[in-house]
Amino acid sequence: MPKTYTVPPAPPSNHGQTVAAWVMTVGVVIGSIVAAIGLVLMHTMLMIVGGAAIVATILLSVVLRALGMGQKRRDREAVAQ
Repeated sequence: MPKTYTVPPAPPSNHGQTVAAWVMTVGVVIGSIVAAIGLVLMHTMLMIVGGAAIVATILLSVVLRALGMGQKRRDREAVAQ
């Protein structure tokens, strides 16, 4: 008997419109602007604050995704079957 394969389920189609995605986008843009202003003004502390804002935003976005406010993951075992 030939083995049949099923088509894996489609991923959620929210195109990144989640709380975690928006927090990351806005936070990285603001942090980059602050760091760029610090670079133009040659103000080291402002560059550090901008970089720290970017890192904090990435961590916050990961936490938000873990809390269920990001895009849902597909189960790898379900896809493999």
